[in-house]
Amino acid sequence: MSAEERVVAGVQPVIEALGREGRVDRVLMARSAGGATHRVRDAARARGVRVDTVSKDELSKRYGSDRHQGVIAIVEPGAATLSEVEELVDLADARGEAPLILILDGIQDPQNLGAILRSAHALGAHGVVLPKHRSAQITASVVKASAGAALHVPVCRTTNIKHALDRLQPLGVWSAAAVAEGSPADKSRLDGPLALVIGSEGEGVKPTVARRCDHQVAIPQLAEFDSLNASVAAGILLYEVQRQRRSAAPS
Repeated sequence: MSAEERVVAGVQPVIEALGREGRVDRVLMARSAGGATHRVRDAARARGVRVDTVSKDELSKRYGSDRHQGVIAIVEPGAATLSEVEELVDLADARGEAPLILILDGIQDPQNLGAILRSAHALGAHGVVLPKHRSAQITASVVKASAGAALHVPVCRTTNIKHALDRLQPLGVWSAAAVAEGSPADKSRLDGPLALVIGSEGEGVKPTVARRCDHQVAIPQLAEFDSLNASVAAGILLYEVQRQRRSAAPS
């Protein structure tokens, strides 16, 4: 695999990739692939994408594991990658919607990042901001963990989260950090233009980043427990944002 190639593995992620214009160069399918892969073949045929039959060992060599379900796609590098956080606000404005931006402060587990991107896509986030360093990045494993949603969510990479927040504030985007000692999310105003900051699996949102945010919010829990998984917390808070937006919308 060349440095320019990027692999998407698994039946549903490949179908998602085939649903995006101009992304898939070709599909590789194992000779012994299971019945579910016929959906991939049909989707590739509809898009005019070449399907090559190869050995299972060849797929494992390219993907690096045997969790490819007998099919991979070679796609153009990168999801929708933006260079400036302001572009995420522009995307929201173009849809006539209040910006909803997810800022991830040091998420390092690819499975967590994939799950967060899946929730971000399902719950209407206009994009995700990722640190360039000390953070998981968009890889084949992340795309698979997201069930292909990572191919739909615009991503902006930044060297400094606090600077990203500083650039969003003049555009009318408020910020809320998810922290254990924050105000209950369902009692906080989250229905306006919002940047939601989710912290790392072990340390949470850095204190300096949390202090920089306009609000600090927490998820009320019925049982005493240390903390929720970062991807679970992101999904719950994104849902709460959309719940509040629906409630605030004129009937």
